[in-house]
Amino acid sequence: MTHPDPSTTSAGPGPDVPAPEATPVVPRAARRRALGAALAASISGLMFGWDAMSLNVIKNALAFHTGASTGMLGFAVAFGVLTAVLGAFLAGRLSDRIGRRAIMIVAAILFIVSSVGTAFVGDSMAMFLFWRVFSGMAMGAAMTIAPAYVSETSPASMRGMLVSLRQFMLIIGLFVCGLLGDAMLGAAPAPEGDAPLSTSQLSLVGIHLEVWQWAFLSVALGGVIYLVASLLIPESPRFLIAHGRTDQARSVLARTVGEEGVDQRVEEIARSLTGGGSGQQGDSGRRGSGFRSLLVPGTSRLQRIVWVGIGLAALQQLVGINAIFYYATTIFATIGFGEQDALKQTLVLTAVKVVAIILGMLLVDRVGRRPLLLWGSISMFAALVVTAIIMLTAPQVAQDGGGTAPDLASSPVLGILALLALCLYVGAYAGTWGPIMWVLIGEMFPNRMRGAATSVAGGVEWASNFAVTLTFPVLAAWSIGTTYAVYALIALASILFVLKLVPETKNLELEQMDDIADTPAAARG
Repeated sequence: MTHPDPSTTSAGPGPDVPAPEATPVVPRAARRRALGAALAASISGLMFGWDAMSLNVIKNALAFHTGASTGMLGFAVAFGVLTAVLGAFLAGRLSDRIGRRAIMIVAAILFIVSSVGTAFVGDSMAMFLFWRVFSGMAMGAAMTIAPAYVSETSPASMRGMLVSLRQFMLIIGLFVCGLLGDAMLGAAPAPEGDAPLSTSQLSLVGIHLEVWQWAFLSVALGGVIYLVASLLIPESPRFLIAHGRTDQARSVLARTVGEEGVDQRVEEIARSLTGGGSGQQGDSGRRGSGFRSLLVPGTSRLQRIVWVGIGLAALQQLVGINAIFYYATTIFATIGFGEQDALKQTLVLTAVKVVAIILGMLLVDRVGRRPLLLWGSISMFAALVVTAIIMLTAPQVAQDGGGTAPDLASSPVLGILALLALCLYVGAYAGTWGPIMWVLIGEMFPNRMRGAATSVAGGVEWASNFAVTLTFPVLAAWSIGTTYAVYALIALASILFVLKLVPETKNLELEQMDDIADTPAAARG
């Protein structure tokens, strides 16, 4: 397999990158094996939904059993996000030492152990937080390593779609596992006194436990599924070559991308791991290892491509996705959905997300990463501007806790516009920034630094998630309209960021990413 002249550039705006040759035909059997490996790694997205369901079920029970204040309860639920930062930060770097697949196996074991432990914390908030350390680390590690693993075991022609599978599994997991939680609550008998429904005793297979305990034990079942799947897939060929297991790597490559040009692919991977690039001679002394590989040689400055990854990870969360649903119930209420229609609201938003992610998966390897990110940024910006204007101009009503909030119920037209804007925002994010940020994080870093760079980007993504979750209630209490305007400005910044800094990686082999990483700023289009 040969690569084009590095001087050839891709069409369209953005950094100069090598234009790929005609993509080799990948045998159907290899495509199936690559899909199987991607599905196994993408179970991490399903685990995210499963964990979210268990937290939703336990909240009231935790307050009842421990007597925790509202503030303490909020911290306890969000604590897993903080520990996910640590898990993400460690996962990529450790995967360079023990393997991508090994990290998934460790994460699955942590899911199982922490979920079982959490199910039996009794009335101890300290023990709940103790087990959340491990479940959060498992989540951060599993969600971060999946894109890198899938990128390294997929043909270039379908890499974007396969990495996006994790986001699809996340969306489906949130919905299906949410239904599972509702079903468990629905099957439980009425509790005694003022105890919440989640503390009701539920008998399954002859065992009597409270509903919230069954919720966490079901997460352990998901961990078992993840563990078995991780044990059945091959290790990343890039990791195998880095550790001198060339014959195993050649076998994995032949099975997942086809036998054509396997020997040359192995040579190119080996060269890229020493910093040689797709058309250069390797020089193991020219580059550092581990986190040192992220630095410009001879300096203490991060390489440009690392900053691009950090920017992508931060912007994906700072556009406000985890806070945007705060007023969703109010918006739905304006067109006749009451509080009892929560399932209908969830169905509407889930349908929008599923359609969007499927479209994104179908287009990412055809249209490219940059065009979809730009469309997503522009659409989110428009939706957030509309929402901010609606919130700022709608009649205001006094709140019980002080302050005012928009009264959309008195203005049906504004309510419908807000609903359309919400659906546009959710669809744009789900089909673009949600999955494609991780597609780029998994593929755009050179082989020699992918583990360490993925660690940094994954940690930044989870830290940004926590920052938005922490600050939104305060900002919303001050002015919800202004808060949406702030998110709109961040979406506007994401447009400029993509135009100026984000490379196009469609159909490029991972060994060509050196050419992107080493492109000086002055040479960008």
